[in-house]
Amino acid sequence: MGGVLSGLSVVWAVIILGWFLGRVRLLGDSAQLVLNRLVYFIALPAYIGLALAQADVQAVFGQPLLVAAVSALVTATVFALLGRFVLHLRIGDTVIGAMSSALTNAGYLGIPLSHYILGSTTHVIPVLLFQLGFFSPMFFVLADLASGRGDVTMSRVVRTVLRNPLVYAAIIGSTISLSGWHLPTVVVGPIELVAGAAVPCILIAFGLSLAGEKMTYLRPALIPIALATAAKLLFQPLVAVVFAHVVLGASGFPLFAYACMAGLPTAQNAYLAAFRAETGETLARGTVIASTVFATPSLMAIAALLA
Repeated sequence: MGGVLSGLSVVWAVIILGWFLGRVRLLGDSAQLVLNRLVYFIALPAYIGLALAQADVQAVFGQPLLVAAVSALVTATVFALLGRFVLHLRIGDTVIGAMSSALTNAGYLGIPLSHYILGSTTHVIPVLLFQLGFFSPMFFVLADLASGRGDVTMSRVVRTVLRNPLVYAAIIGSTISLSGWHLPTVVVGPIELVAGAAVPCILIAFGLSLAGEKMTYLRPALIPIALATAAKLLFQPLVAVVFAHVVLGASGFPLFAYACMAGLPTAQNAYLAAFRAETGETLARGTVIASTVFATPSLMAIAALLA
């Protein structure tokens, strides 16, 4: 509990700093865009690539990846059924809601939270790999199909995946780890220096995005937003714990790590997919905001039950 509270306090302190900088406009109007580009194209790929290169990738591709996949797929399926047949959502809202209920913010919040709460970023790598390689591309395609535009092609899907610099970072880092090659200090030093910018820049950029945010436009979608948020923060970690413990026999700290990673808030890619497909935008944005705000008490509850 103490470690979780301490880690969350550090994370929120930097987010609040970013919010304050956004309110006073100290960094200018384009600061969020610049920081996001720095993180997305340079700092985060360096962070993930180095983490994989120095990790035991064979262990990452084992139980952790399986838990991440099962918990996400089950959660998305349950939301889709409830959203479509209980809340009677439109097809587009159902797809975006399912994505919002299960797509974890593994990069922008998962890395700093994993670093401060679990003591290592290796726990978030399996979630990133599953989402980069399968989950996110699948939902981008489904969202486009739900929009009814009819312009989804396999080449477009492949291009979407290949434009993501994190994919290349994951491939390079995994290859180095599997080869058993140890990078020389002269190479690791600059990469570590650049990678060190990832966590603070991620949190400051997120804080900047919250400055001046108005919530009144979320009211028409409050019920599906509440359902997606509850699915993300409560149901998905429950599925992860039950599957990991009952099926895989996990216990102790690994079980706690699985629950924490499954209980991370919704990734902003859900809103990006909704924006591109022009469907479910309010639902996606509302779930991103709500799950991020309520992730702190939910992670505290996970710690109280499992830590």
